[in-house]
Amino acid sequence: MKNLLKEFHILNTKIGPVGFHGPSAKLFELQPDIASSVSALKKGDQSFDALPCFERERLEQTLRVALSEGLGTRTNILGESESLTGFYLFVSQECNLACTYCYGDGGEYRKGKMMMDQRTADNFIDKFITDRNPGYLINFFGGEPLLNLPLMQRIIDRCKAKTEPYGIRMVFNMTTNGTVWNEKIANFVAANLDTVTVSLDGPKDINDSQRPGLGSFSPYDKTVRTIDELRQSEVRYTVRTIMTKNSFGRLKEIYRHNSALAGKGGVGLSSVDVADGHALGLTDAEHRALVDEIAEINSDNLHSLADSDHPQFNEYTGDLCQLLLGRQFRPRPCNASQTVLAIAADGDIYPCHRFVGYQAFCVGNVNDDQPLNDRHTELRQSFKAMPVDKNPQCSHCWAQHLCGGSCYVISHLREGDIFKPPARYCYLKQTVYERLLTEFAEIMADPQRKQRLIDNVTYLCH
Repeated sequence: MKNLLKEFHILNTKIGPVGFHGPSAKLFELQPDIASSVSALKKGDQSFDALPCFERERLEQTLRVALSEGLGTRTNILGESESLTGFYLFVSQECNLACTYCYGDGGEYRKGKMMMDQRTADNFIDKFITDRNPGYLINFFGGEPLLNLPLMQRIIDRCKAKTEPYGIRMVFNMTTNGTVWNEKIANFVAANLDTVTVSLDGPKDINDSQRPGLGSFSPYDKTVRTIDELRQSEVRYTVRTIMTKNSFGRLKEIYRHNSALAGKGGVGLSSVDVADGHALGLTDAEHRALVDEIAEINSDNLHSLADSDHPQFNEYTGDLCQLLLGRQFRPRPCNASQTVLAIAADGDIYPCHRFVGYQAFCVGNVNDDQPLNDRHTELRQSFKAMPVDKNPQCSHCWAQHLCGGSCYVISHLREGDIFKPPARYCYLKQTVYERLLTEFAEIMADPQRKQRLIDNVTYLCH
């Protein structure tokens, strides 16, 4: 019973107490006295063994009966495949911007300026794109990937030529700053790419102060023109935003601004990831205030899915709907080294794009006869062996299967341990999910709003 209690979290909603059972993602109404008992036991204010026998039996029976009704099967949102099918290709480790918070060292990733050459790209394709998988996903990354457009086209053409005879699906995505654009690029994107992520930090004064260009141009003006062209095309795109001390206090303004520009892919927003003492870093108080605003914005976004004819996903609302409505769970933060690898411009291989340039995590090179080394096997096994429910840092947390744990790289840089989430990360996830689950439960209790939410989510996911 003590283990069962650990899996529950009590939400105080307008319809009364609602229990959330993490492993099953099930929400159910509870009697107020049962909810109070669960909360007190979880906080340590009461001891289960000290309760009268009849109270222990009633509590246990209530929770087990609730869980026995319609749990169904819950699937892994990361999938069960162990095949390497997702790749970040750093076709350019050069950039035409000088973002003041860039975790990629100005696009160089601690490696210096470089462009991926044809030999490296061909070796990647020859060694990793085979006829043994039903599909592959390639993310063009940088730096600014469009600075190496000819190689991107060659990669796409060669991949398609190699896979199309076998009916293998190739998906090509790109992350761009949106400032390198012309008619040729627009035609390339429309003809070849499935999704595009465009970086924009809000109104012009904010964006251009923390994402300045290397030259006499306004990155904001160029990026907005690019977004306008994407909006008129069939390409699905997302606007991605980083919040810093520079933009602190203007989150709602930034979100309204970027939501008006965003496509069906919606808006992605996260707080800046910089070293302690950085000029753009947030204090603890500022971070808490920012988290409260993020929770409020996502709450408004969730309500739009239930009440609006023009809905849009935000980062957390889309994730929550996929997990709850799709009956899925997240066992790890991502599929780094499991199904995903990143290939740097010089051919070095890393578990994911955030690891690039940290040589302790280099797991091979595509130009070697054997592209993956023993380090890859070690890291892959360690990630697989530490799902969130076995991680001592996370196994006690009610939100573990929504969250999956912190980004391995951020944990490594902040805590010196790839499996230990920073306190700020946990605060963000728990605060936002608490707010969204509470309001999700209220929406699900209203048949009309529930159906509209389901219809809108279905529309946005297709």
